[in-house]
Amino acid sequence: MSITSVLDGIASYFGGEYDPVTRTYRSSPVPGIGVVRRGIPTDDKIADYVNGLPAGARTGCVLLVTIPRQHERRVALGGEHSGMKLIVYDVLLHAFLRSNTPYAEEAQDDAYALRDALVAYMRRDRTLGGCVFQAGEHVTEAGGDGIDVEYSQPATKAGLTKGYFEVRFAAVEYIEA
Repeated sequence: MSITSVLDGIASYFGGEYDPVTRTYRSSPVPGIGVVRRGIPTDDKIADYVNGLPAGARTGCVLLVTIPRQHERRVALGGEHSGMKLIVYDVLLHAFLRSNTPYAEEAQDDAYALRDALVAYMRRDRTLGGCVFQAGEHVTEAGGDGIDVEYSQPATKAGLTKGYFEVRFAAVEYIEA
């Protein structure tokens, strides 16, 4: 499987069906996510943060899926011309949040709730819809220690609170090589 296929599969798992017009995934099954993307947009539209969310949603998210690193190694010997290789993709889910809550603390609480929803959705299917062998599990020397989350402090200006957190995990596949 190619890295593009893995990216598409992960983005589809968290974002739903792909929309070729906007080049986004716009029907996320995860509460709080408006749009999932594979690249940073040239035009950051506030409507994307709350796309598909209930009317009056106070906080929304654009989720950016990236794979900044991968590692490959042989795991089984199969003679001169065959065998198995393990590919570990280092996956980052960048969660960009926009909130119109009256207090930054409420926006941060919404970020924690979204984190809980993302991790719960990952736990439902460790293959992320079948696009990888497993994701979010401990992988040992090849990298990946489960699911790591790092938060930033929200910033408020002119009644809009912006927040960010990232979820890092390893996604694994095995190939004949």
